[in-house]
Parts: sequence; C-alpha cells; structure tokens
Amino acid sequence: MNGCIAGDLGASARANSLRLINLYRFLAELPAVTTDATRNQKAQECALMMDANNSLNHSPPSSWSCYTSGGAEAAGKSNICSGRAVGCIDLYMSDSGNATTLGHRRWFLSNQLGSVGIGGTTGGSCHWVIGGSGSANRAWTAWPPPGPVPLGAIHIPGKSSVDVTGWSVQTYASSANLASAQVTVTDNGQPAPVTVTQLLANYGSAYAIRFNPQGWTTQAGHTYAVTITAPGLTNPIRYTVQPVNCP
Repeated sequence: MNGCIAGDLGASARANSLRLINLYRFLAELPAVTTDATRNQKAQECALMMDANNSLNHSPPSSWSCYTSGGAEAAGKSNICSGRAVGCIDLYMSDSGNATTLGHRRWFLSNQLGSVGIGGTTGGSCHWVIGGSGSANRAWTAWPPPGPVPLGAIHIPGKSSVDVTGWSVQTYASSANLASAQVTVTDNGQPAPVTVTQLLANYGSAYAIRFNPQGWTTQAGHTYAVTITAPGLTNPIRYTVQPVNCP
C-alpha cells in the first residue's frame, strides 16, 4: 500500500478475475458479465480499506483507516475477501463458512448479475455483485451444474470441496419456493443419500437450498441424477451432473 492511495488493480489481474467469474458462469450456462469503471474504482477503494484495517466488514465505520464513502458503498455491495482478487473467486465458489446462505456463490451464479466491479490489493479484494441489471432468464441455477463439469471445480484445490460446503440450487421466481424441498440423487443409478438445508432468501436469488453428500464423494466418470420436489414447485427440477477429469 502507498499510504491511503487506492491506485488501481492491474489490467491483467482484473481481466483474469473477470475471466474466472465468467468461466464459472459459462459452466453454469449463464451469460458472461463485464466490468463497470465506476464500480471498479469503488471496489478498489473497498479493497484498500479491508487491507489497511486487516479486517472484513460489509459496513465499515468511518473511523477506519483509508475510509472513503465510495469504498464503504462497495463494501456493502460486494463479495469481500482478505486475499487477492483472482484467488478469492475459487474461495467464493467453495463458500466455506457460509452454511446458511452460500451467498458468495449464489451472487456469482445469479440471473441478476450484470456489470461487476473488481478491486484488489495484496491483502484484500472486493467484487461488486449487488445491483446488477442482468436478465439471464433462467428458472433455476445449480452448482455443480448440469452436464459435464471439471472435477476440479467441485474439489477445488486448496479450498473446501463443494461436497463439504454443499451442492446448491437457486430459483428466481416467487412462485418457485424451495421450502420443504426433498432431494434425491443417484450415482450411476444407485441411491446416493444427501442432507438438505434451506438457505436464507435473497443473495442473488429468491430461494435456494444446499444438499450435502452423505457417505460418498463426487467422482469423475460418474453420472449424478438429481431430482428436487417441493410444495412450492409446479414441476420437479431434474438434471444430471457429469464430472470429468481435465488435463
């Protein structure tokens, strides 16, 4: 850090961060997003604040070192992390420590995600995700997603496996309530038990659940068929996940 001068994230670092966000969205069959210059600058101020105070806070007090109103605004609308901008994206997709929301993951995979802001230092980063104008028009989004998916996006190197933090499904319409959802999973046609937890509303979607494997782990070359029913769903959600090893 150079005093309280926010500076800017290097162009390649921002481009690589955006590329990784869009890779995850591509795997989930969601459209790519772009960055917004104003949000980038405020996210950069946010990252400096997190780094300078060696703390993470979505509502930083004005007494903080290097405080700016723009940085505080970004803090309230961002995924925030004490690491570098690129490295934190995998952390958000694993989303360890957010068992009641999986909110970081859900925002990155949201229909609503539009222009984002990305800021970072060596010790803090902010990814502005709230207030986008996206309209992907998806009824639901799952992670791991339907179809082929790299096993490394589930068992993320150096991060908690999605098997541990939970597979997730999020819906966007008020008429697609996942309360009291029941989830069945089969592994190559054989029952694969899971526990189901309803997640808090909002966080980029109207409703969401997570389900965690019990006594099994996701493996490449297997086909996992998922069926979700709930009183608030007109029709069941059905999809298959096919993890693959990537060279």
